Amino acid sequence: MARSRVVVASRPLLGAPLVLGLLVIVTLTVGWLAFDAGLKRAGYNRAAAAATQRAAARRIAELETANEQLSERIAVLETASTVDREAYRQVESQLIELQDKILAQQEDIEFYRGIVGPDDGSRLRIQDFVVRPARRAGDFELQLVLAQALRSRGEVEGAIDLEVDGQLDGAPTRLELAQLRADQAGGELSYSFRYFQDLKVRVRLPAGFTPERVHVLVRPAGKAAKTVEDFFVWRVESG
Repeated sequence: MARSRVVVASRPLLGAPLVLGLLVIVTLTVGWLAFDAGLKRAGYNRAAAAATQRAAARRIAELETANEQLSERIAVLETASTVDREAYRQVESQLIELQDKILAQQEDIEFYRGIVGPDDGSRLRIQDFVVRPARRAGDFELQLVLAQALRSRGEVEGAIDLEVDGQLDGAPTRLELAQLRADQAGGELSYSFRYFQDLKVRVRLPAGFTPERVHVLVRPAGKAAKTVEDFFVWRVESG
């Protein structure tokens, strides 16, 4: 007696790729919504950050265009400087002025690039430090610019310790800010900002003291925050 054979044919699951694709799309959508909600809870305003970044990018473009124009002007003036001696003196003065403007604008470009650049994880940094003469003879204005990357989340706050190293009557001496402040407001500076902050303090050096360098220590609030430290040569800039 012959046995009957039953053949079971397997059919490909035509809907499997479609279902898998839908699952991937749903998973990515849910992940993005969770990520965006986390940014909002952390205080990150995407629209405000984007607007600030666009403004900084426009400023960079304007400064670079102005630098190109000044460079072209310098080329013209260098050619004109061969006319005569008096004209040369005038041209030389204008060249110095234009070169100073280019240098200042280059510093501005680097400043804005530092703000719109990617967050490298360090967040807080000392962007610039300048010493200038104050209006009162013998006084000086210390300008400190703190910044963090545009993509950093939330505000940073804390305190700044500042000391000046030098020679007092020939002996190495370190003076704290409390000993130097002309306004006698104390020896600590505080800060609180989202993207950058420009801090200024007026100091008065004691008689017989020759400053050499400035020690800056930025202490962010919070146990997990990293302290930022740097040293700057005491060099007085005009203006």
